[in-house]
Amino acid sequence: MVKRKYIAPNAITAANMFLGYLSITASIKGNFIQAIWFIILAMVCDGLDGKTARKLDAFSEFGKEFDSFCDAISFGLAPSILVYSILIQYASASAFIVPVSFIYALCGVMRLVKFNIITIASNEKGDFSGMPIPNAAAMVCSYYLICYYLQRNFDINFFHLDIFMAITIIAAILMVSTIKFKTPDKAFSFIPKKFAGLFILVIIVTLKYSLFVVSFFYVIINLMNFATKIFDNSNDDNDKELVDVIEEESEEEEKEKK
Repeated sequence: MVKRKYIAPNAITAANMFLGYLSITASIKGNFIQAIWFIILAMVCDGLDGKTARKLDAFSEFGKEFDSFCDAISFGLAPSILVYSILIQYASASAFIVPVSFIYALCGVMRLVKFNIITIASNEKGDFSGMPIPNAAAMVCSYYLICYYLQRNFDINFFHLDIFMAITIIAAILMVSTIKFKTPDKAFSFIPKKFAGLFILVIIVTLKYSLFVVSFFYVIINLMNFATKIFDNSNDDNDKELVDVIEEESEEEEKEKK
C-alpha cells in the first residue's frame, strides 16, 4: 500500500505531465501562446513536487523516475512539438524543421537519463551536470513569448526564425554538455535574501517578459563561471610549470657549483 506522504508529491508530478500533454495538444491546434503557458505552469509543478517531497521527506526511486518521465513530456516533447509547429507555420518548406525539433527532444531525454544515472533520490539538491531541462524549455518558450507580446503591445518585431532555431539547438547542446550548472538559488545568490520575495514578485508580474531575461541570464552566469574555472585552472597549470622550470634550473646550478 502506498504511504500517504508519497501521494502529494506524485500527484503534483502527474499534474506536471498533464500540463505538458495539454501543451502538446495546444501546439498541434496552433495555439502557441497557450501551449507556452501550459509549459510554464508545468515548471511551477516541477518546482513544487520537489519542495513537497523535501517537506514530507517523501523521496523514493519511483518518485525520481516518475518525475523524469513527466519532465521528458513537459520539457522535452512538448517544447519539441511547439518548435515543430512554429517552424511549420513560418517556414513549411524548410529542411531543418524535423532535425531541429527532434534534436531538442533527443537531447532532453538524454539529459534526463544521465540525471537519473548519476543521482540518487535524496533531500539534498546539488549542482547539475549540463543545463537542467526546465531552463532549456524556458529558453525556447520565453523567446517566442517575449516576441509575441512585444509585437502585440509595442509593435516591435523581435522574432527571427534563425534566432529561434539557434536558441533551440543551443539549449539542446547545453543540456547534454558536461558544464556544471548551479542550482537557481546558488546562481542568483547575489540577490540579498531580504529582496528575494520582491524579486520573485516582479518576475511573476512581468513573466511574459522576465522569463526570457531570467532564463538567459541563468545560462550566462553559469557559462561565465565555467569559463572562469577553465582560466583559473590554466593559470594554475602555468604556475606549476613555471615552478618546475625554476626548480630544474636551481638544481642544475647547484650541480655546476659542485
